[in-house]
Amino acid sequence: MRSTDSASVRLEGVSKTFGANTVLDGIAFALRPGTVTGLVGENGAGKSTLIRILSGAIRPSSGAVEIDGRPLPNSTRGVIEAGVSVIYQELTDAPDMSLLENVLLGNLESRWGVKRTRENRRRALEGLRSVGLDHLGLDTPLSELTLAQRQLAEIARCLVRAAKVLVLDEPTSSLPEADVETLLGVVERLRDQGMTILYVTHHLDELFRISDRLIVLRDGRKVAEGPTEEWSEHTLVRAMLAGELEQAYPWRAREPGETILEAEGIEAPGVRGVDVIARSREIVGLVGLAGAGRTELMRALCGIAPVSSGVIAVDGSRVRPGSIRRSMRAGLLYASEDRKRDGLILDGTVEANLIYGAYREVSRLGVIDFRRVGAFAREVVSRYGVRLHATKQAIGELSGGNQQKIVVARVSEREPRVAFFDDPTRGVDVGAKSGIYEEIFQLAERGAAVFVSSSDTDEVLAVADRVYVLAAGRIVAELEREHFEREHILHLSSAAGVPAGGPNR
Repeated sequence: MRSTDSASVRLEGVSKTFGANTVLDGIAFALRPGTVTGLVGENGAGKSTLIRILSGAIRPSSGAVEIDGRPLPNSTRGVIEAGVSVIYQELTDAPDMSLLENVLLGNLESRWGVKRTRENRRRALEGLRSVGLDHLGLDTPLSELTLAQRQLAEIARCLVRAAKVLVLDEPTSSLPEADVETLLGVVERLRDQGMTILYVTHHLDELFRISDRLIVLRDGRKVAEGPTEEWSEHTLVRAMLAGELEQAYPWRAREPGETILEAEGIEAPGVRGVDVIARSREIVGLVGLAGAGRTELMRALCGIAPVSSGVIAVDGSRVRPGSIRRSMRAGLLYASEDRKRDGLILDGTVEANLIYGAYREVSRLGVIDFRRVGAFAREVVSRYGVRLHATKQAIGELSGGNQQKIVVARVSEREPRVAFFDDPTRGVDVGAKSGIYEEIFQLAERGAAVFVSSSDTDEVLAVADRVYVLAAGRIVAELEREHFEREHILHLSSAAGVPAGGPNR
């Protein structure tokens, strides 16, 4: 039963400053029971800071936040007890523990120091039933679940805590398309049961499907708010960016040059006898369902993953596989899909992350010239439009989109012969996506061969000149841009009609 009469959460004049930098300025809005409110804005608009305030992790510099008419507690535990739970973009679960232990994390009931096993199992099962996971065994190790199931298990944990307000931060950024539908269905069901939901995402199509109201932040201020039916994607993007964005991915034709990369018979973990080529000035897309082998192929070609057999050649010279250093010397550079785990040193400075692995370029006689490092970093962040306080700032303090720009810049600035971008716009807004792909296009135009993969098939098809379609670690099709047809490609990626041990190409 949906009820929208009274506000569960109310913000009045909420501002947050860090030193001389104002991140939020006078934010005011209300969240009501039985509704989904979508919160949008460019990376750096203030969304993450607002979420941290709602979670109790930080306090506003001024203004007030109330839940059910009472001040929001000043600690994360107090906020949870008050009924507000946050599901972050990066999972906060414990993969080595069981499903039951994760759902009841920090919330196991006991009497006189003895766990109440039957009651705990009942509570966990009830929470899992609410998100459609009650068919799973409670003792199943969480590591055996899919990413989507782990995301739903986190929601179940919040429900067991009797959450009344759910804040979802980019909940589908890492999910394949089929699992996105499952999660959105759970969100809609929780809304219809009276939950108050704040949904933060860069996927505008999701907002138009499930949200009742949209709030737009820009440069730390609320610049627009209104019922979802009053918005179009065009007007929403214009409000977010304070201008027009005619095309999120400004593809333009390039004439491919000579073949740079040739790989034959690549056998590696998750890769089965793959042949690929890539030419100068060409963007090659890798598409396929989750587990198809997109990331595994990139990592094998770049020397990150072991290759049991096959040949890799760059500009006609063979590259011994299985060595990151040899691959980098040959001009093969990889940008990971998981910037926080593999792509960045979060407590390192922006400067340190930009020169990581390329110290010769900023050194004299084997000694790093920090003056050159600073000048290089300032020039790069200016050119790539990275929003930050200073280049000596810890990169973990930057928004996700600005972190991703640093990852792309680090690869692009080294002028690779072949660049591999694995989900390069994961968790970034539409404006940042455009900027990131503009840099990737320019890299190709300077003569590099570029591979791009993404969990968003439409994104790959928008930017690629040619695609390889993967299924079960094999290439099942190769298509030029004029033959891109989304439904056909998705059919191919499901390996429909391809016999076991079927074609590589």
